[in-house]
Amino acid sequence: MAQKRKKNNKKWLWRVIVLVLFVTAGVVAYLVWDGYFRDKSEENINAGEANAEESITEEGGRGQEDSGEVIEKEKVVLYEGEDPNEQEELTGVVTYAGVSGDNLIIRVNIDQYVTEGSCELNLVQGGSVIYADAANITTAATTATCEGFNVSTGGLSGNYQIVIKISSSGKIGTINGEVNV
Repeated sequence: MAQKRKKNNKKWLWRVIVLVLFVTAGVVAYLVWDGYFRDKSEENINAGEANAEESITEEGGRGQEDSGEVIEKEKVVLYEGEDPNEQEELTGVVTYAGVSGDNLIIRVNIDQYVTEGSCELNLVQGGSVIYADAANITTAATTATCEGFNVSTGGLSGNYQIVIKISSSGKIGTINGEVNV
């Protein structure tokens, strides 16, 4: 008879262990499930708050929630002024003029998008052209540029006016600058 009790005690012990394992697995599954969907609902709540903040009216107050009225946003104008490509003359700016080593380096940006043409550089000092050179126009993403001028500084000293005449597709223009060598 004593042996029967030991078998019943072992069966009872195994049943308790299995029951504890099932309860533990259920609690862990619930916590994982709840944590996953709680994060998703908090993101939705935060997104809803952000949308409510974006619906600020023109008067500066908060927008009314879901009034059924569709409010169209004002069209954003990206650029002010005229389209530079529609101008009758070419324009631009000297982006760099300086001495590097034994060379005077001059770089130019053209405001319009042109695919071909020429740039004629004149360095003027005291009303006289001291140096002249030419370069081709190359294109960039939305503008163009002269290929660049590298002028030997041998024999150059003082302040010079930079005059670059640009021409392309029947349009012409002048870019002016100044450099001290």
